[in-house]
This record gives sequence, C-alpha cells and structure tokens, in this order.
Amino acid sequence: MTDTAFSIRPEGRQRPLGWWLLRALGALGILILIALLAGWTYQTTSERYDAAAYPMAGGLIEADGVRLHLHCMNDGAAGPTIILLTGMGSVSSAWNPVMRDVATDHRVCAYDRDGTGWSDDSGKPRDAGVAAARLAALLDAAGITGPVVLAAHSYGGIVARVFTHTYPDRVSGLVLVDSSHQDMGQRFPPEIQGLFDDLLASFGLVETLHHTGLPRALSLVAPAVDGLEGTDLAASMSRLNTISHMRASAAEAEGWERSAALARQVQTFGDLPLHVLVADDWPEPMLPSWLEMQRELAALSSRGRFDVVAGANHSQIAMDARYAPRVAAAIRGVTEAAAD
Repeated sequence: MTDTAFSIRPEGRQRPLGWWLLRALGALGILILIALLAGWTYQTTSERYDAAAYPMAGGLIEADGVRLHLHCMNDGAAGPTIILLTGMGSVSSAWNPVMRDVATDHRVCAYDRDGTGWSDDSGKPRDAGVAAARLAALLDAAGITGPVVLAAHSYGGIVARVFTHTYPDRVSGLVLVDSSHQDMGQRFPPEIQGLFDDLLASFGLVETLHHTGLPRALSLVAPAVDGLEGTDLAASMSRLNTISHMRASAAEAEGWERSAALARQVQTFGDLPLHVLVADDWPEPMLPSWLEMQRELAALSSRGRFDVVAGANHSQIAMDARYAPRVAAAIRGVTEAAAD
C-alpha cells in the first residue's frame, strides 16, 4: 500500500479562495453576534442595577394618560411653586444643585417629560404643545393650582414659552436658562447649521447604540450633564444610559419642527416678570447669533431682564453648583417681581 492511499485529497488540490472567504465571514459574523449579545447583556444588567441603586426621588403621577415623575422640595413653603423644566435629553435630577438652593425658601419641583428620566412612556408622538398640555395635567393632578414660576433650560425653554402662551393665567414668572430658540437652526452661521441637524439626529443614533451598551461603556452621554458631581451625576447618568430615556429623547427631537412652529406663535408675554440667563462659553462662530437670539427672548416682556453668566457652557449653567446661585437668584427675583 502506498503513502498516497492515506491522503485526504489528491495531491495538489487546494480549497478555493471563495471557500476561505466564506469561512472567514462566518467566523466574523459569529464574533459580531457574540459581541452584540454581550453588549445587550451588559446594558440590560446595568439598567437593572442602576434602577435599584438610584431610585427616583418623589413619585409618579398620572397626567393625560401617562405617569410622569415629579419631585418636590419644601412642600410647606408659602408663595408660588417653582417648576423646573429640563432640556432635551436631560433628566430632572440634573436640576438638583439649583433645587437645593431654591428650596431653602420656596417650594420647588422638577419633573420628567413623557418617557424621559423616571417617567413612563406614552409611546405617542410629542412636541412642545403636547408637553405643555401634559404639564398642565400634571399640575392639576398634583394639586398645584395657583400660578407657578417656570424655570427652564435649553429645549425646556421652548416648552415653557408654549405653556405660558397657552395657559397665561397659570404662570406668574418665567426664567429662561440658555434657552433654545425656535430659529436657531437657521440663524447659526451656515457652517454650523448642519451640526444642529446632526445633533437632532444623534438622539436616534444613540438610542440604537444603547442596545449594544457602547454609550454606557464609553460615557458618550456624559457631556449632557457636564457640571454635575457625586450622587447627582451618578443618578442622572443612570437614566441617561437607559434605552427608554434615549428613545423618548429621540421622539422629542423628531418633533422639533412642530415645537419650533409653536414657539414662533409667541409674540409677547406683556409685562410678565422674565429673566433670561445665557452662557457665554459657546464656540466663537456661534456666540454672536446666540446672544442676539437670547436678547430677543428677553424682549418678549416689558419686564424682561438679560444677563450673561461668564464661563458657563450650555450644560453647566443649569447644573454646575458654581452657577446654581445665579439661577436661584434669578428665580427669586422673578418670584418677588411677580408678587409686586
């Protein structure tokens, strides 16, 4: 018997290149599947851990068919209740430094809009008009019947203006903290305008990536709560890193044009006490138009004030303990003016 009788294949026969490519692609596919499964396991396990480690402060109140998270401090204080509105993609706990300052002499409440933070998700489309109606329902359900003072950051400023325009008898004063402007996408310099569209689209992308655990592992959403520290930061990140929160934030981003259209209908607040605070740590090409738009917001009221908070960026102005006294002072000033 010759040696060739034991050969696996005739001498000189080789596997075709396509066979090796298929094997390589198959192995790569298996590795990707394993990585995705590991990421999903990491994400879901971490969400369960965070939910136990950082339970909501306050509670859930049904309003307009969905349970919204409401957290109040100093419930026994006299005078109007202060309501804090978050920016797009942010959470109520990001207001904690301001809340603690204001709560020394006022009742102050922060809440999460539909699907964000600790609130349940209605699964329905949303925009500033829907958010304003749900805030009105939340105030009713919580027994907050008197006129309130609204303090709003970023996109929350759009919601606050639509709410004040729709329910003027329910608002006694307004503080806008580096508020979004309805025309910002068109009025930033041309080279910047595309970045605004990219920002709106990024919420949907991050929601998708959350299924892989990558944003959590890489702290991709941390800039949204720049300025927070300690437990405030950890609690806020615990919700920012959830799929449900980012899904709801993406839904708000999808409704931006509807929200902007509603805000354009707001022409004046008469003599409503109004204080506009603006951060100055914006990229140089954006700062002049941003300041101009903020001054326009202050001009919505004959009693409007405009102040620049030096050194603060867009997130820090509402969240950083260094700037909390400035925001709290603006809230107190508007509250006192409303009482005159």
